[in-house]
Amino acid sequence: MQIAVAQLNLTVGALAQNAQRLLEVWHVAQRAGARITLSPELSLCGYVPQDLLLRRSFCDDCADTLKALAEEVNSGTLIVGFPEWDGGGRYNALALIRKRKVRQIYRKQILRAEEKRYFNKGRGNIVFEEGGTCFTLLCGEDVSHAASVRMAVEENAQCALVAGVHAYQMGDEIAQWQWYADRAQKIRLPILAALAVGGQDDKVYMGASPVVDDQGRLIQVLPAWNESVALVRMRQGKPEARSNFSEAPPEFHVYQALVLALRDYVRKNKFPGVVLGLSGGIDSALVLALAVDAIGADRVHAYRLPSPYTRKMSLKDAEKIAELTGVSLETIALKPLMKAMDRALLPVFEVPPNDLTAQNIQARLRAMLLMALSNQNHWLLLTTGNKSESAVGYSTLYGDMAGGFAPLKDLTKGWVYRLAHYRNSLGKVIPERVLTRAPSAELKPDQTDQDSLPPYEILDAIIEAYAERGEDADDLLEYGFTVKDINKTLDMLGSSEYKRSQSVIGPCVTARAFDGDWRYPLTSFWRDHIKNEERNQGE
Repeated sequence: MQIAVAQLNLTVGALAQNAQRLLEVWHVAQRAGARITLSPELSLCGYVPQDLLLRRSFCDDCADTLKALAEEVNSGTLIVGFPEWDGGGRYNALALIRKRKVRQIYRKQILRAEEKRYFNKGRGNIVFEEGGTCFTLLCGEDVSHAASVRMAVEENAQCALVAGVHAYQMGDEIAQWQWYADRAQKIRLPILAALAVGGQDDKVYMGASPVVDDQGRLIQVLPAWNESVALVRMRQGKPEARSNFSEAPPEFHVYQALVLALRDYVRKNKFPGVVLGLSGGIDSALVLALAVDAIGADRVHAYRLPSPYTRKMSLKDAEKIAELTGVSLETIALKPLMKAMDRALLPVFEVPPNDLTAQNIQARLRAMLLMALSNQNHWLLLTTGNKSESAVGYSTLYGDMAGGFAPLKDLTKGWVYRLAHYRNSLGKVIPERVLTRAPSAELKPDQTDQDSLPPYEILDAIIEAYAERGEDADDLLEYGFTVKDINKTLDMLGSSEYKRSQSVIGPCVTARAFDGDWRYPLTSFWRDHIKNEERNQGE
C-alpha cells in the first residue's frame, strides 16, 4: 500500500485556490496508486489565519469549501486540515474524507501559544483502517499527547499520520526530524508527517517532512524549501526504507529561508516587482541578490541615490553589483533635494541643521524617492537594514527603515557577511571590495559604522547572547566583553525600542526575533547594566 505525503505551500484565506490544490494533489496520488493522501495542518485555509479565525463568516466559508471539496473525493482517503466551528467552540481540526463525505473529524489537543487565542482544546482520538493497516490521525504536537496515543495503540493503531507545520529557526534542519524520531521511539509507532512549506508574513516554513520508523530511524524526508508530494510504501504497517537525507551547511538553509519568504510575500500579495536603493554596501548587495534569486532580475528595480558624501567607489560598486546580477540600475541625485530642504528649514531653524539632523534628512529624502517609485509602479520597497542595526537603533525612522519587507531583519551583520560569501560561492554577484571595505552609511565625510558602534563582531556577540539567548548583563562578562561595550550596547538596545516597534516585517529565522518574540515596553527607565563597581575598575 502507498500513502501520499503532500508537503504544500498554501495561501492564508485563499480557500478555493487551496481546495483546488488539494484536489490536484489527490488526483496525482490516486493515479500513482496511493490509498491515503495526507496534507498539512490547516491546509484548507493556510497557516495561520490569526484573527480571521474569530470571524464566524470565515469559519463558515471554510466549512462550505470543505464540503464542496469532499464531494469530489470519490475514492481513497484525503486528510485535510481546517478550522472547525461547531457552535460551542472553535477547533484546529483534521477532516478524514472518504466516498464524497467527511467521515471523521479529529480535533487538535496540544495547542501552541498563538493557537490558544483561537482554538479550544480537542479530545479523543481517531483510528481507521486502510489496506489492512490501522492508522491513528494526529495534528502537530499531539504526537506527544500520551493519553491520545495510548488509546490509539489500544485500538490496534500500527502507524501515526501527522499533519503539522513548523516555523523555521536556525538549527531546525536536523532538530525537526529528530523531534519526530524521538517521539516515534516513545510511542513505538512509525510516523509519517506532512508539513507545510512556504512564507507567510514574518514566518517561513521549511517543509522537510519526515517519515520515521518505530525505532526512530529516518526512512524518508521530503525536500526542504519546496513543494513536494512523496509516495511512501507501507509493508505490514511499516514504511519501507528509502533514506534520502543529506546535510547541507547552515548558510544554505538560512539563504533558502530568506529567498522563499521574499518570493512568497511578493507572490501572495501580488506585487509586480520590487524596488530598493543600491548603495554599493554589503546589505543592499545581499538584498539585491536575494531578490533576484527569489523573483528574477527582470522584476527587481535598483536605484542609486548619491549624496555629496557618497564615495565614487560606492557608485562603481553599485554599478558592478547590478551588472553581475543582471538588474537594471537607475540614478537619482540627492543634492538638489538636500538644497531645497535646507532652503525650507533655515527660516524655521535659524541655524543650519545639526550633524545628526542633516544625516537623517538625507536618509528620509532617499526613502521619499523610493516610496514614490513604489507607489507609482506598485513595487514592493525592500528595506535593507539588519538585526545589528535594529538592535541599537543605528537607523533612521522613516528613512532607511521605510519599506514593505525587510529580508535581513533577523540577521546580524556577521550573518550578512556569511550569506554574502555563501551566495558568491554559487556564482559571484557581490564584488570583493564590497566584502572587505568598512561599512558606512555615507551620510557625512569619511563616516564608518564603527564611529558610533562597537566593532560588529563584539556587537553581534552581545546581541546574540543577550537578545537571542536571554543572558543577563553580568553573564556577558564571561565572554570577555568590556563593561564599556556591554553597557553601551544595552543602553542603545533599550533606547531603540520605539524604533523597532515601527519597523516593517521581515522573516524570523532566529530563536528570538525582535518581531513577536521580543516584547519590551517602549517607555521604560530601567536598563540592564554591569553594576558591580569592582568590575568597572580599569574599564
